[in-house]
Amino acid sequence: MTMVLIFLVGLGCVPAIFGSMMLFHVFIRKKSAPVDKSNRINHLRLVWFAMTRETLFVELFSWLKNDEYDNVKD
Repeated sequence: MTMVLIFLVGLGCVPAIFGSMMLFHVFIRKKSAPVDKSNRINHLRLVWFAMTRETLFVELFSWLKNDEYDNVKD
């Protein structure tokens, strides 16, 4: 029973860590112009766009086409 509880707590920590990182980078971290405080909503839109439409970024970043091993072996 204890192992199941530890597993469930650990499983819940992973999304909490990623969510906290996203909130920190969008709302708390200091940004320089032109992405300053007045542009936080557009930064949040960019994060959402990158998470939901990743195929559109493949043309901008060619390393997204590769397997991760191909990116680090050279």
